[in-house]
Amino acid sequence: MFKRLLTATALALCACGASPVVRVGEGKIPKIEGDKTFSLGTLVCGMPISDGNYTVTTRDVNGGADCEYSFDQLVEVVRASDYQQIPDLMGAGNLVQAVEIKVETLSFSDASNNMPIDYNDAARVKSLALNVEGQQVADKATLSKLPATVPLSGTALTNIKTKVDARQPASVHATAILVVAKMPPLPAQLKVVYKAQPTLVLGTGSVNLGQ
Repeated sequence: MFKRLLTATALALCACGASPVVRVGEGKIPKIEGDKTFSLGTLVCGMPISDGNYTVTTRDVNGGADCEYSFDQLVEVVRASDYQQIPDLMGAGNLVQAVEIKVETLSFSDASNNMPIDYNDAARVKSLALNVEGQQVADKATLSKLPATVPLSGTALTNIKTKVDARQPASVHATAILVVAKMPPLPAQLKVVYKAQPTLVLGTGSVNLGQ
């Protein structure tokens, strides 16, 4: 599915009459990163966790047999200073035509011994995902194929485009989600790590992305 989306985006960007595009990503704008250890202790599914910049929620799923853990934070992807320091973002000419997310890492592990959660244990790990601004960019099947690049669409794309086209700082909600059986319980200290590089595809003309 991700490959089809990338192909469609590429075809749209190369459409007849489309303006040349430039790419602003690696080494220019920040990565979407998370690296945090959460104390779960005697947490009962359904209870929230307050932990610094993260909003952590838990809820019963699959008839109460499993628990969904959601780790959300707001991450800045374009800084105010970027508009003064990156030539392609200076002035009002270049508008956002697409945004791509290259997912590099996604992991959940026991912080006490650095042992990763076994994603292949289907009886225990039901699903996992990394969402950017509400759009899933990685899941359980993606882990063996990283790095993987996914184009944003719909609201996720619009939210970034609106900010960048107005030359305002842009932030996204990055959410790591893990759904596991309640037994055995997760480690008391759960480490959540992810890293993804956004790339802005910019152009001066109007490009039909098929949104």
